[in-house]
Amino acid sequence: MDRIEPGMGCCRIAREHVGLSCDRGQQLACGRTALACRLDRAPEDAGRLFKSLMSTFPDRLAMFADEAIQAGRVDAFVRVAARVCAALPTKAERHSFRDQFADQIPADDLSAFDTQMAAEWRRLRGK
Repeated sequence: MDRIEPGMGCCRIAREHVGLSCDRGQQLACGRTALACRLDRAPEDAGRLFKSLMSTFPDRLAMFADEAIQAGRVDAFVRVAARVCAALPTKAERHSFRDQFADQIPADDLSAFDTQMAAEWRRLRGK
């Protein structure tokens, strides 16, 4: 996997250059596999991948939370998710974002998400 980003035809740039592409399900499978591998081998580097996955597949946050839970790295998920959520323009979008994983992560982690998201929201809006 070379990259994960919205609008990509394939996560492997060389395949895209020769006109090959993958469907969304295949792209999601590649992203999930890459995330599991990153969380296992280099969890300190998972933040960028989480952010790319969240922006590319904003309707699959529960899946990414599940990978973080399995790897014991919910903290990494929470940190990135809080920043991504805070940047969403409307309260309804932020609630929808949170609702995707609220019943999956432990209560303490959800509370940490809420605290971090609120702080980032205030920082972004100068409040």
